[in-house]
Amino acid sequence: TYTFEDVVATLDGVYPYDWAKFLRDRLDGKVGLTGGLEASGWKLVYTDEPSDYAKAQSKDGRGAGTADFTYSLGLGIGKDGAIGDVRWASPAFNAGIGSGTTVVAVNGQAYDKDVLEDAVKAAKDGKAPIELLLKEFDRYRTVKLDWHGGLRYPHLERIAGKPDYLTPILTARK
Repeated sequence: TYTFEDVVATLDGVYPYDWAKFLRDRLDGKVGLTGGLEASGWKLVYTDEPSDYAKAQSKDGRGAGTADFTYSLGLGIGKDGAIGDVRWASPAFNAGIGSGTTVVAVNGQAYDKDVLEDAVKAAKDGKAPIELLLKEFDRYRTVKLDWHGGLRYPHLERIAGKPDYLTPILTARK
């Protein structure tokens, strides 16, 4: 394995710079992860509507029929109700939900993507948690998710008055 000092020395051998400070600032959270994005004239925002890309992904190919609650509840659910991914430190993670668990019901109603979406929307204006009935192997358990932030989907938004460096990078070459 490599130590932090080994990595810094290797980087310094490629290009002399204060790599220790650069890495520490990022690893310790002193510099936001979106700094480069904002320097390119864009910022990350969240809205209650999925992006066009997310909509297309949920209809076609591998994502067909799946439910993406990654940025709200912190989980992605397959069309059969099976939880695929659980985001670290999310409401789902904090409630002890893991991959492979199946969502059977939402607030006492049989699971469906739209049922869970409606529950997330309703919880935004209420105080009651979202109640999920889960199946793990041959056992059932009820979990309450205390999430009141509504639906959240990431989007890029232009920062007015800043030069746009991202669009030329992402534009197809002719």
